Amino acid sequence: MTRPSRPFVVLLLLATGLLLYVAWPFRTPLFLAVVIAAVLHDPLERLTIAMRGRRTVASGVVTLAVLILIVAPFAALVGFVTREFASGLSYLRGTLGVTSVSQLQGAELPMPLQRMLEMLHVSREQVFDLVTRVVEIVQDALPEIVASGSKAVLSTAIMLIALYFLLVDGARVVQWAWRVSPLDARQTEELTAEMRRVTRATVIGILATAVFQGMAAAGGYLAVGIPHAAFFGLLTAMVSFVPGVGTSLVWAPAATSLWIGGRPIAAVALALFCLIVVVGAEQVGKPLLMRGQVQMHTGLIFLSLLGGLAMFGLLGILLGPLIVAFFLAMVRIYERDFRHSGAPPVASDRAA
Repeated sequence: MTRPSRPFVVLLLLATGLLLYVAWPFRTPLFLAVVIAAVLHDPLERLTIAMRGRRTVASGVVTLAVLILIVAPFAALVGFVTREFASGLSYLRGTLGVTSVSQLQGAELPMPLQRMLEMLHVSREQVFDLVTRVVEIVQDALPEIVASGSKAVLSTAIMLIALYFLLVDGARVVQWAWRVSPLDARQTEELTAEMRRVTRATVIGILATAVFQGMAAAGGYLAVGIPHAAFFGLLTAMVSFVPGVGTSLVWAPAATSLWIGGRPIAAVALALFCLIVVVGAEQVGKPLLMRGQVQMHTGLIFLSLLGGLAMFGLLGILLGPLIVAFFLAMVRIYERDFRHSGAPPVASDRAA
């Protein structure tokens, strides 16, 4: 094999850098398209066989299914939350008899809310200052929120287009990556298989955990008498993907409403149940679900999920395990193919 010259290496690095520079604004939708294509690879192959080899049509059907089953529900959730937020503001204005934040300072608060403030040792002035600061923050962020809506539509379109072409030509892309990889064929195949396995395990773990959280939360809502428990359970499952706060966006307001409504025992019971079962399922259940599908210790899976969330936000749920799996796969390849034969054996070698 001819060794590339230094000018060629420089130009190759320059071309790679320029490509990353152009694709960087769309890194999130492109990454999601790659992840979804990897997860749906096997169903696509079965659907292609059922359609007598018409892979283009099968890819279109799968992309349409992603749009209907994944994108549309999240878009509906965003629309629902926006409408309910506006309705909630209208209800508060009508209940308190105010039309602006400045009138809130002299408004008469409902007795349940007044008792709650007295129990928490919070004065009316403190509530007014807090609401004023929140309103200022929302007003400052409003232009950015409006602009993010158009960006979300563009990112969704890019993700769906990229997903379609990855489904159609994904096999050829993988074969091309094998040809240009600096690793040999066996190493490249092992690394690719590990990345696909970790991606599938992570996505399945996320979805299974979300389903369990939604069902458990719905049972808790039903037990304490919250109306439309099934709907709020579905809402809990959908917001479980939000990093940091997650399911508390639903069950915390529900518990608060029970407390304000004069049912403190039910409120405390719901909060404890959700903290132990619903939140615990995310922190404990997800690593356990992934443990049997990836070559990674349960504690390492847990740390990779938390570290990915801390560094990359929501995408870190996928990126964290992938980065750790990539490192472990490279270490295994080095140990098997490049470790000096005179090196002292590790514990696994002695056990063998």
